[in-house]
Amino acid sequence: MQELSIRGWVWLTATAADIRRKLRGDERGLTTTEWALLVAGVAALAIVVVSVVRNLTSETANKISTDVNVKTNRKNFLQGN
Repeated sequence: MQELSIRGWVWLTATAADIRRKLRGDERGLTTTEWALLVAGVAALAIVVVSVVRNLTSETANKISTDVNVKTNRKNFLQGN
């Protein structure tokens, strides 16, 4: 019985080694993976840029005064008082 287990183990490890050897040389799909990673990186960079620009513009927009003084005296306004 133990001899059968050893044969099975040898066969299993040899098969696994053969599969690993075949897969190491297989480069199919490599270009697709590279493009997917590149697109994901560009998308992440775009998200970061949009969020930074949005935060900066909202901070600037919050600093703009919206108070309008409708009771401005035209004469004093033109004189700079």
